[in-house]
Amino acid sequence: MAAIDVISANLPILRELHSRVGQLELAQRVGVSRRTIARLENAEVSDPGVDLMKRIAKELGVTLSLLTENKLRAVTVALPEDVCRRLESGEGPEILEAMVRAARHRH
Repeated sequence: MAAIDVISANLPILRELHSRVGQLELAQRVGVSRRTIARLENAEVSDPGVDLMKRIAKELGVTLSLLTENKLRAVTVALPEDVCRRLESGEGPEILEAMVRAARHRH
């Protein structure tokens, strides 16, 4: 699967999970037009650029690899409150990535 296909699948999910931020609000936060975000979500951009993807990932509180490397599926998981607070903190993206890595390596 091409990176833009992964981005187009993941971006709406991550926007929804991040306080339901809309296309326009995300666009304003990362310094692009709403149309650019819509084009990303529709896989209409052949090379969005690493800088833009890093800004979007940072704004959504995820790592660049989580946004761009594997198609995501939203699920609901009950977690202890202290874990939720850590996931919502500045270290949250790295914690989430470590959780994904650990889950993949379990047999």
